[in-house]
Amino acid sequence: MPGYSWATCCSAPYGFPAQAQLNENSLPLKGLQRQGIEFWQWQVSSEAESGRNIYTLVFDYQVFASPGKPVQLQLPAERIAFNSGAVVELPAWRFWLMAQLPDRLQPAKPTVIAQYPPTLQPTQMVQRALGVSLLLALLGSLVLLYRNADWGWLPMMNGHFARAYRQLKRLPATADGQKQAALLVQQAFNASFGQQMLSSHVPEFVARQPVFHSLQSQIDAFFAQANAVLYGGQLPDAGEYMQQCKTLTRQLRDCERRV
Repeated sequence: MPGYSWATCCSAPYGFPAQAQLNENSLPLKGLQRQGIEFWQWQVSSEAESGRNIYTLVFDYQVFASPGKPVQLQLPAERIAFNSGAVVELPAWRFWLMAQLPDRLQPAKPTVIAQYPPTLQPTQMVQRALGVSLLLALLGSLVLLYRNADWGWLPMMNGHFARAYRQLKRLPATADGQKQAALLVQQAFNASFGQQMLSSHVPEFVARQPVFHSLQSQIDAFFAQANAVLYGGQLPDAGEYMQQCKTLTRQLRDCERRV
């Protein structure tokens, strides 16, 4: 049970000869309760001064009384004895005790404020923005995949130049590889043009399919080199020529895919 704690310190008004010793058996017993006041513990200290012993006694009390209104209580008087026969009387000490709460406390339940969950913030706009962001990310990924993927499992990704580019990557950088590369690109032009395509047909080709207009100069250069590779003449470096064919067919594939 909770209570209140006080400490009282009492000193003898005069000293005792050095041979006079405090009789601790005369001190109050710990745990002794009187009128709602419990003796909790005591502490004794002494010091010698001019051939005398000065004793200091500290008593701790705990109050268990719980009156509904202020009331006056008192610590009981104590009688302290020494082995020399001397006796010291500690007088009673009065004090006021007041409860922290009034006697007739209003019931708390009717006055308790109801508990409410936290107010939810609207998240519709955040969800919409997140959905739009995910959609844009998906579309961007599809565009990048459509533009750069070499797969041919979709019709729109399996154009004439896309197939030629995939086949060119497997050819060796040799004289024979040069000829195969020139034939592959030539066949892709023929399929896209709809007939056998020659260098003289390049203006007509880009006129029919304006998506290839930006590459007209590169197409003219290809036909000039292809004639040398296929029909005799000064052959370019095999590795360099293969790389030029790959670069041109990749650019033609991008135009073919409208990207």
